Amino acid sequence: MSRRGWNVGMVLAGPHVQRIEKTGYQVFKPWFPTRPRHRQVEVPAYVYIHDGNIQIIRDGFVRPWRFYTAVTEAIRFVRRFRPDVLIGDFSLLTWVVGRRLGLPVVQIAQSISHPVKPRIIWWEEPPAGLVSPDIEPVFNGVLRRWRLDPVNRVEELLKGDLILIPSIPELEPVSRGITNTHYVGPLLQKGESQAQLPESLGSAKRKPLVYVTLGGNGSVSSAQSFDMLNSAFEGTSWSVIVSAGRNFNLSKFPPAPSNILYYPWVDGPAITKQSNVVVFHGGHGTMVETAYYGIPSVVLPSHSERECNGRRLEACSAAVVLSPTVNKSSLILVRRRWAYGEYATWIQPENPLTPEILREATSTVLSDPRYSDGAQALSRIARRYGGAVTAVGLIEGLL
Repeated sequence: MSRRGWNVGMVLAGPHVQRIEKTGYQVFKPWFPTRPRHRQVEVPAYVYIHDGNIQIIRDGFVRPWRFYTAVTEAIRFVRRFRPDVLIGDFSLLTWVVGRRLGLPVVQIAQSISHPVKPRIIWWEEPPAGLVSPDIEPVFNGVLRRWRLDPVNRVEELLKGDLILIPSIPELEPVSRGITNTHYVGPLLQKGESQAQLPESLGSAKRKPLVYVTLGGNGSVSSAQSFDMLNSAFEGTSWSVIVSAGRNFNLSKFPPAPSNILYYPWVDGPAITKQSNVVVFHGGHGTMVETAYYGIPSVVLPSHSERECNGRRLEACSAAVVLSPTVNKSSLILVRRRWAYGEYATWIQPENPLTPEILREATSTVLSDPRYSDGAQALSRIARRYGGAVTAVGLIEGLL
């Protein structure tokens, strides 16, 4: 957008604000909604997610006045910046703000969050007993006051005059007959990464390279994860690079095997395209990176959305999914209450994954050409799309 001479501003909270501000873009930092404070509890190995409604509790939309205040604040930002178009990235406010101000709205959305017929759990029947939070009392009174349509699913707040899916149909199919929706391919920096790779990668690249990234949630920094990875990959002929998260403190753990290198952070795309296999949790960003660069993967999902991504890769012969839900007998139905009733989900408290299972799956993906062939087929498809350039062209056409 900037290369086309457009003035770009962002509404953004969280840890990336300072980095964006340093690039020179104008950033509006919202106060609302403020996320509720949660007690530190042990995180289960897996959580079933049926739809996006649980996000409103996570994001702090737990009362109508919080939604009203967040929209009002966003409108104030928009009036100050005076844009020609609003672009939302899974924002529950963008469509409402656009309709309140008469501005066109573009949504960047995964197929599972598309406002028409979204489906997260597609590879099996969802287990009986799942109950989503009832979001109608939070949103619908306010929406009716503004003469907007009521909703009963979060995905209905992700409407747009133009919807962009940053992926490919093979990985994120949508229902037939859907309009105003376009695939643009992965939104990745297409040039060579400017990040400096660790010097120790020099010797690692002479062997089969396994890249392990389990997200920024600190999951690798637990002793259990550390032992799992070391036991799985010690003694193999592979070099293993682990992006462990910035909270990881290697000094708290015993020395890692010589073929395993731990880092708080590495440049994901730069490592991915040099790897022979990627082990990850099923996050959307890493999924499209592996597809774009044609690298097969082993997916260790911790909830349904991540398993959805992994199963799409697996269906294209580009991954093996090791889901904690393989043992259905140990699932527990957890019921919780909030201001507007009860909701319930199934969890898997303990992960049945063993070092032997992880090592065998990684070995299979490395040795069976079916997986590299499947990943390369996805890469050929993904590279036909223009990514950000195509997206901006579509936005310009909307205007």
